[in-house]
Amino acid sequence: MEVSLKPFAPKVLPPNYTPGVDSMSSEDFLKIYLETLRYQDPFQAQDLSKMLDDVVKLNQVRFFNDIRSFTEGIKALFNQSTLISSLSLVGKDVVFSVDEVSTLKEGKYTLLSSEDINDVVVKFMDGDTVVKELRMDLKKGLNELSLDGFPGGQFKVKIYKDGMEYPYVQVGLRGVIKAAAVINGELLFELADGSLLSPSKIIYIGGA
Repeated sequence: MEVSLKPFAPKVLPPNYTPGVDSMSSEDFLKIYLETLRYQDPFQAQDLSKMLDDVVKLNQVRFFNDIRSFTEGIKALFNQSTLISSLSLVGKDVVFSVDEVSTLKEGKYTLLSSEDINDVVVKFMDGDTVVKELRMDLKKGLNELSLDGFPGGQFKVKIYKDGMEYPYVQVGLRGVIKAAAVINGELLFELADGSLLSPSKIIYIGGA
């Protein structure tokens, strides 16, 4: 009696087949790779480059997600520690470096000079237009900058000595720190007038 044995029909994967890679390890990938080679249609070979590319991309995503989680954790810890340390500055008289002076709200402005210097010209600029000029002598340290009689607006400040711009003076906004807070991952100090300024802008710290 003859027994007819039907040959095993290999499973042929379609050209658009994409293996799941959500939890694939390198061992899993190797097994699938070998099995696919074993059972693929010799006349329509399966292209494994896409699957390999998916695995590489997945591992990259996992790596960057792990790195992002780690850095976010470190950043949160740093912000918390920095915030606690910064609370000691609440109530202090502080000067922040600014690019402009504003007469639209209350604020005390100063010029911080690195040395005593006589007869400087302080120009208040609206674009390229000089709105007002002041002549004054600067002492080393803080010098009050009066904005009495100024029109409403925001003005750039430039310092000149003997007709040349003098770079060794910083314009500052002076106020008492009311509070410290971390906003959108950035540490900021709040002044009594509501201004929010970065601690990186501090150029002078006084007493309570």
